[in-house]
Amino acid sequence: MPILDPAHTRAAFLTLLDPALARRLEERRDSACGLWADLTIAYVNPAWQRFASSNGAGGGFSSRWCEGASFLEGVGNPLREYYRAHLQSALQGRAPWTSEYECSSPKMFRLYRMEVQSVGQGEGLLVLHTRLQQRPHAPGLGREPVNPGPWLDEHGLIHQCVHCRRVRRAGPDEAWDWVPQWVERVPDNATGSLCPPCIASRYPDLAVGA
Repeated sequence: MPILDPAHTRAAFLTLLDPALARRLEERRDSACGLWADLTIAYVNPAWQRFASSNGAGGGFSSRWCEGASFLEGVGNPLREYYRAHLQSALQGRAPWTSEYECSSPKMFRLYRMEVQSVGQGEGLLVLHTRLQQRPHAPGLGREPVNPGPWLDEHGLIHQCVHCRRVRRAGPDEAWDWVPQWVERVPDNATGSLCPPCIASRYPDLAVGA
């Protein structure tokens, strides 16, 4: 899409929608965004910005999830091609794609549903996020590491699940721990992975090792 100015890009995307739907998106409680056919972000609604602000998202969020950025760049690497395939399938006019995902904070468990549908004549995608659950984590959940050693692999990396954000404990037992400190701020030496429970419950058709 040759339009580079965010305001023009946003307006151009909204012309693909029924005006009543466009108004509802602006008033929506939950986040919504629009994508061009190349999967760059064309539009985000006010709830998108409110969610980022209320959760302390900084410059990293702004650069990964702003209008003009690639939607896929904000998706953890083990899921990037999975998302690409489903988004492109929806873009080609096949059935809308629906997926549930976790987006928890250090203190709150949050589960969302994402619904993706084609708009225009395959010119873009409308992505709606709806919060299904929000509740405090169970008392006593989580460990605050004094020493990251128990979670470091042989290359000095911390493996964090891109879905539930737990981290894999080093060793043969394949234990994954909730570490609130690393949910709030991902370590510089973290690498994206998928834990076995998330593969089994959320992505059974995804042949990716955790």
